[in-house]
Amino acid sequence: MATKLETTPTTLAKNGLPAGFVPGLANLALDVAEKTETTAIAILQDARGEIRALVENGIELAEKSTQALFRFARTLTKRVDDGVAETLSGTERLLSGAVKSARETTKSATDTANTALSGITGPTAAA
Repeated sequence: MATKLETTPTTLAKNGLPAGFVPGLANLALDVAEKTETTAIAILQDARGEIRALVENGIELAEKSTQALFRFARTLTKRVDDGVAETLSGTERLLSGAVKSARETTKSATDTANTALSGITGPTAAA
């Protein structure tokens, strides 16, 4: 047996919405749901913008950090190279002075030995 659903005509309030407690409550619930939806979408849009800014700033930070690291590496390489060049120049001067001093000492030792031998053996005649 099919029963027919009967509807009663709804009275409208001055604002064009159904009058009464239940229709008013239903309209309030729909308004609250719509406002909640709008607010949630707006919050998600704000969050999206902030996350994008965060990611972009992170990328910029990584880029600047990498540039700074390469500048530091270049400066470090230059300073190490300058230090090594100065050390090599100083070592060259030291070795050159040591060789020159050794030659002078050897020449002086040879002259001293020749003088001592001449004193012991006497002058020799050149042929």
